[in-house]
Amino acid sequence: MAFDGGSKVKRIFLKGFSLIEMLIAIAVVAIILAIGLPSFKAMFDGNKLKGGSDGVYFMLSLAKTESIKRNKDIYLKITPGTNWCIGVNEDNASCDCNATPSTCDITSINSVGYEGLTLSSTYTGPKFDRVRGAFDEPDKFFTLQSGSNTSVQIRLNILGSVRMCGVNGVLGLYSC
Repeated sequence: MAFDGGSKVKRIFLKGFSLIEMLIAIAVVAIILAIGLPSFKAMFDGNKLKGGSDGVYFMLSLAKTESIKRNKDIYLKITPGTNWCIGVNEDNASCDCNATPSTCDITSINSVGYEGLTLSSTYTGPKFDRVRGAFDEPDKFFTLQSGSNTSVQIRLNILGSVRMCGVNGVLGLYSC
């Protein structure tokens, strides 16, 4: 049989991705995820730290208000560490703020919902005065620290005023 130069090869074109195109797309997505995941983790840590520090801030404000409203000294029970809690009690008796339900008279906040945050405190046995809500251990502070080593301090002055500041100006708070 002789070669017929007039015959044409019929090509079939298939639509879709080739294996190389798919591997390139997977590599691009993997690079984007590798760059973006640390940012998401830092954002989630920052939001958790902001939520925990807001919770402590508002609980301390409530404790001051309750001392004036009830005309009684209000005591704080502080358990620092990773399984932290702060309880607000009407008497100086110890309350268990990690118990479910809490045995504290007024309110409490603990690390449930704020996993990964560590609380440290320079307070020993603070209380709010019944007359003006004054605080008996001024110029000390609570520190909440996240896993990414960002920290927020919650401070009380002698008048019982609560303020928050970010260590190194984190979370848009003014610097401590």
